[in-house]
Amino acid sequence: MAFRLKPGRSVASEIRRIVLRQIEAATVGLKAIGDPESDEAVHDARRRVKKIRAVIRLVRPALGKTSRVVDKDLRDVSRLLAPVADGQGIIATLDALKKRYNRLLPKTLVASLRTRLIDRGSQTDRQAASDHVLQAAAGALKVERRRILHWQLRTDGFAALSPGLEASFRRARKAMLAAWNRPTGDHYHTWRRHVKNHWFHIRLLEGRCGDRLLADQRRLEALDGILGEYHNLVLLQHVLVSDRLVAPAAIVPCLRAVSRYKRVLRQQAQSLGARIYSEKPHGFVRRIKHLWGAPPAERSLRRPVR
Repeated sequence: MAFRLKPGRSVASEIRRIVLRQIEAATVGLKAIGDPESDEAVHDARRRVKKIRAVIRLVRPALGKTSRVVDKDLRDVSRLLAPVADGQGIIATLDALKKRYNRLLPKTLVASLRTRLIDRGSQTDRQAASDHVLQAAAGALKVERRRILHWQLRTDGFAALSPGLEASFRRARKAMLAAWNRPTGDHYHTWRRHVKNHWFHIRLLEGRCGDRLLADQRRLEALDGILGEYHNLVLLQHVLVSDRLVAPAAIVPCLRAVSRYKRVLRQQAQSLGARIYSEKPHGFVRRIKHLWGAPPAERSLRRPVR
């Protein structure tokens, strides 16, 4: 399912088509909970909700107040699914930590933590099932689908996208500077949210820009991955400190490894972020406008995108 605007069609109809398909795919996945396959489906559904919210931010100036209600409700859906979706990410980050700092982390400690994190995830799944979280999320998505069917953009073409595109780039750039100046988990998480929106916007626009935004997309995808791993480290650190999975003295090596890895990721994010956001917001939009409607690039330059 391509998440991109098709050439030769109105922006308004394409935006509606893409959002409706994302809602349908997310709703289909919200069927079960409690096993790796269903956890992946919940993670995928939450990711699709994020895509829809990114689209809303892109067209908000052309859509008006209608978008605010949908965006608020979708934020609530994302929060409903977050505990289930985040569990597997924390375990994967623990595995990456063990691989990277093998000498620092005793195998018995990692094995014990992993077992307890799996148990913790199972408890979260049982609670979500008891609270009918998936049913509530699917029901909310169906309500939003009915609203989106009646979306009307005030303008069309690139003019419908440029104000939101510039605002999105500006927010990501501002969030990056805030994270640099005060590197808290919250600031890095905010930066990640805006980077993800920017990445999704580039993916949407790529087909209308002759596939000439692949370099932008690859850099943003890499930065999103770095910031996502950083967020999982923050979650892991919180769990280690607050949930008492093992004795306080036993988690010290793991906390040291978390701190080291966070420093590495901050350096990587700052280096890549400086390259991406060296442009001014208005200059970025002017560059995209210049590419808008460009003929397709040579096929040899293309690369499949997830």
